Amino acid sequence: MACAIVSGYTIDCRDSVGGIDAVYFAEFGNVTILDASGIVTGITKVAGKKFYKFEIPTKSSAVASSNPTGSIENGTLFFEQTLDFPINKRDATTRNIITTLSKNKVVAVTLDKDGTYRMYGKQFGMYLAASTGTSGAAAADAQGYVLKFEASEREDFFEVTNALGLALTTAG
Repeated sequence: MACAIVSGYTIDCRDSVGGIDAVYFAEFGNVTILDASGIVTGITKVAGKKFYKFEIPTKSSAVASSNPTGSIENGTLFFEQTLDFPINKRDATTRNIITTLSKNKVVAVTLDKDGTYRMYGKQFGMYLAASTGTSGAAAADAQGYVLKFEASEREDFFEVTNALGLALTTAG
């Protein structure tokens, strides 16, 4: 069976901007997600559950990626998804939040600087991977964490409609 190519790509206006403004997390088992053609069309949350917002510092190195990975020999294709972002605080409250995140399988949504919400870990969830927490050495060094989440997904990221993105932090 051949997969039909149904469109091409043309260079459009240069209106993209890189970066992430915020990351939203929910426990994987507490959300049901509907999609069509790569766009999330519905999110149902368990009663009382919601996505939690993590603000990203304006000049940060936060990055989300979804890289296609295939094997011709095995006939397989999947998307290796990663999400890296800093938390510039190192106190007991932040420690406890990170400990909870590290124990969960999560769904992540980024609000990118272009105003688009994108979902990662939709099908199988994301897990905290090798991350860092440091005091820094010099007075101007970061004191905090750089968290890295990873997923191996059957499909690329999903775009989330603006209306659903704005309702992420509303409890189900």
